[in-house]
Amino acid sequence: MLKIFNIRSYLVYYDFNVLNNLILKLKKICLDNNIKYIGPVFLPTKNHKFSILRSPHVNKNSYDQLKICIHKRIIDFLKINYNIIILIRDCFFYYSLDFKFKFLLFN
Repeated sequence: MLKIFNIRSYLVYYDFNVLNNLILKLKKICLDNNIKYIGPVFLPTKNHKFSILRSPHVNKNSYDQLKICIHKRIIDFLKINYNIIILIRDCFFYYSLDFKFKFLLFN
């Protein structure tokens, strides 16, 4: 007998276009396998700004400013079994994509 789970997945990536394409792929998997899902929920974007001294000389004030944006999403998958978990897990193949599955309890 297959166990049935509720899963919350956290997705973190630097490029929002790739992240949105991944979410569309997850939605397609859910529609093909008749899985109910909630989301995606957009979490606040974290912005990290860096200033780097460009010039090797002491008295030159030439700086480069860099910005890294970290985009986050949450999707809940409802009442899925282990076979579908493997399908969803195999969808995450992007370099530097951070994803986390959290198993939720039934009420």
